[in-house]
Amino acid sequence: MRIVIAGAGEVGYSLATSLASNHDVVVIEKDNTRYERVSELDVVTIQGNAANSKILKEAEVERADVFLAVTGNDEVNLLSGLAAKKTGAKNVIVRVENPEYVEEKPIVRDHPLGFDVILCPQLALAHEAARLIGIPGAIEIVTFSGGKVEMIELQVMEGSRADGTRIRDLNLPPNVIITSVYRNGEIEIPRGDTVLRAGDRVAVVGRTEDIEALKGVFGPPVTRRVVIFGAGTIGSYIARILGKGRMGVKLIDSSMEKCESLIAELENVKIVCGDATDLEFLVEEEVGKSDAVVATTESDEKNLLISLLSKNLGARTAIAKVEKREYVKLFEVVGVDVALNPRSVTHHEVTKLLRRMQIETVAEVEGTAVIEVVVKNPKLVGKSFKELDLPEDAIIGTVVRRDECLIPRGDTKLELNDRLLVFTRWDEIEKIEEIFE
Repeated sequence: MRIVIAGAGEVGYSLATSLASNHDVVVIEKDNTRYERVSELDVVTIQGNAANSKILKEAEVERADVFLAVTGNDEVNLLSGLAAKKTGAKNVIVRVENPEYVEEKPIVRDHPLGFDVILCPQLALAHEAARLIGIPGAIEIVTFSGGKVEMIELQVMEGSRADGTRIRDLNLPPNVIITSVYRNGEIEIPRGDTVLRAGDRVAVVGRTEDIEALKGVFGPPVTRRVVIFGAGTIGSYIARILGKGRMGVKLIDSSMEKCESLIAELENVKIVCGDATDLEFLVEEEVGKSDAVVATTESDEKNLLISLLSKNLGARTAIAKVEKREYVKLFEVVGVDVALNPRSVTHHEVTKLLRRMQIETVAEVEGTAVIEVVVKNPKLVGKSFKELDLPEDAIIGTVVRRDECLIPRGDTKLELNDRLLVFTRWDEIEKIEEIFE
């Protein structure tokens, strides 16, 4: 597959790194430092402005199976994407930071201007943070099967109903299944007699409408008080989403101008101007009594400090925005409950498009890839799971059959249009694809 990437920043470079071994990759980058860095990879590099028609011609975008516009400039991404599509690129993905370009929707497919996918990582992160707050204990939420099914990664919180309870005794809804448990650095497939412990991370799959029943199972049943730090795009949108509910939402920012501009927009949100790193200020605003705090300032270091200070004061859950992907694990190790990276959204969406055949969704649980496979090949119908030549480390966690989530067994027979959620290593994905082609 021929892939042209416009931009060699963090997203562009990571995509080029992961795609270079299996695809014909061309990278366009204007900045000297970034150009030199990406030139060390096994890719073709072109230095210049991706919105320049001569540069696009040099990159031969008319032959591109996929054109990815992921520079740090929205206008360059939009212009280069339009030019690439008009020139003949088969699939065009454009990333934008300004929500106005996507009409406040995180991801828009089949855009009227011709883009196959246009996505706004900032809004996607805001929606994810709001969902995580809505289900206490949730770490990550991924949608499968066109929105019918969700997989949620949850942490079992101390004192919750799940803590010290066997899975069969949780009385989960019929269409909600625990597919894996991450404990002591290893992933294991749970059984009915598996006893969950505080600190366990579990992957739960179920129909979207049934996922709401998980409130109160793995964490406290209700989130009543939320404090959001940072009134930028992400912070303000989280406040806007949560402000529509019944919880008390407070938005804190050091900029009086930002605070004043949002007062009229966010009627159900209390807006406070102050220094989030001032301990006395945090005590005065009773941040320690919060069910959840969300740090969304422009500084990773500041978000970490705010999260740790809030937790130290007594806040139950801390969620932090992290711009540098390599910081995500670090944040969670030192005490942040959930670290969200806007660039991961772009990477996941791009990866999903590039996965050929029946691979529809790619997610990650504790370093393990989770892919959704649709049974389309008639030769597979009637085969049992034990007859599939899966890689040794691959596990089928769930079968989504029509409106049901089924626990797979070795003698379970495959049916046409079954959707399988497969847990596997990232380097085994191609093998999974070959089995279901």
